[in-house]
Formats: sequence, structure tokens, C-alpha cells
Amino acid sequence: MSIPPVTRRNFLSTAALGSAALGLLPRGASAETAAVSKSLPDWFSSQTEWDTASFNHLLRARRTVKQLFDVTAPDGEMLTAHVHNALTGLERGFGIPKEKILVVAALRSGATILNFDDDAWKKYELGAGYTVKDPATGKPAERNIYFASTLAPDGKYASDDPNDPRSIESDTSLQAIQRRGVQLLCCHAAVEAIAGYAVERLKLQASQETVARDLVAHRLPGVLVVPSMVSAIPMLETHGRFAYLRL
Repeated sequence: MSIPPVTRRNFLSTAALGSAALGLLPRGASAETAAVSKSLPDWFSSQTEWDTASFNHLLRARRTVKQLFDVTAPDGEMLTAHVHNALTGLERGFGIPKEKILVVAALRSGATILNFDDDAWKKYELGAGYTVKDPATGKPAERNIYFASTLAPDGKYASDDPNDPRSIESDTSLQAIQRRGVQLLCCHAAVEAIAGYAVERLKLQASQETVARDLVAHRLPGVLVVPSMVSAIPMLETHGRFAYLRL
């Protein structure tokens, strides 16, 4: 199931901050403010709402290979399989040292829910809302089934052979690819849509703004939030020189 579309008005209230909020405008350029109704809440009134330093670090990082995965489906195992394949191929097939590789996973649309912890999944019934079943129960997931590593909870793997099922390459968790240095990105415009959908679907008394802030507060460790993924992706491609791959 795809998330409801972000309304133009809600999107503009966030995206108007765009490149100015990320500190990426060329010197001498001025930021244009989108015409937005004053009745709309100004959720992000300052640059402190965004981790500009971390995003700029991605853009400016010097690596031999910088790869960007554009992910829309809430399927964590599919994502980790492709990422492992890319990293292992680059390291062991092409001989590129792992410290010379930078991979970013841009999680948007339905894939945005992969960014949230177990508490958020249970509270907002994300498994039921986005048709994700827990293999342990066969019912809609009330936890982020894709995050925690069951193969190596402590981060210690029994083998470093990529063909060994005990190696990190066989670990299908999001935690595993984070351990390999992958940066997960979360789209705030999609968070807004998910929040609005939750309010409507669950008949919540909380506002869309309150739910969106709560979801952001319950993102997984290390997840970087950007104003909108459809604006962050071209910045990563053009200014960061990331190679783009749509999953």
C-alpha cells in the first residue's frame, strides 16, 4: 500500500526551506520564499531543525565510489540484499577499500516506515497500515521487523567469509548495513503524510503535526531527516556526485 500523497500546501510548508535550510545555496544567491498561507503551521522555523552538517558531509565526502539507493517499498530485506551485494562486489570484486565507499539509502514513500523504531510501529499500527506482517506471528507487524540483527545482536559475526551464512553479508537487518557504514535518510514530507494517514485511520485526537514530531523523535539511531527526499536526491546526485539506483 502506498502512503497518501503529500498535499501541495503541506509540502510547500516544509520544502520552502529547501536548499536554504540545508546551507547549500551558492554564495551570493538568495533564497526565495514560497507563497504559503499564514494559517499553515510553520513547523520548521529555523535551520536548527535540520542536521545540516551531516547532510553537507555526505555531499562533500571524498570517496572512490558514492552510491545512492532510492527506496520506496517497505521491504527491508530487499534493501539490505541489494546493499550487501553492492558493498561486497565493490570491496571484493573491484578491490575498493571499504573506507573509500559511501552508500546512502534514501527511504521515501512507503519505505519511510523503515526509519522508525518498535514503539512507533506499535503506537501507529504501521504494520497494519502498510501491509507488513510479522513472520513470528503471521499478523500485522507491531515492531520494526527489519531493524534489529538476530544474527549478531552484539555486532560480532562468527565469520568474515561473504559465502558463510554467519557473516555480516548474510545479515538481512538494517542494523547490519548501518554497521557497514550505510547512511539511512528519512523524508520529512513523507513523515507528514504518514502522520496524517495515522490520524485519519486510527481516529487519533492528536494533530498531524504532533504525530509527525513523535515519529521523527522515534526514528532509528543514525537516521538523518531531510526536508523532502525528492529534493535531497538531486542534491546528492549533482553536488555529491552519488551514482543513483532506484530499487
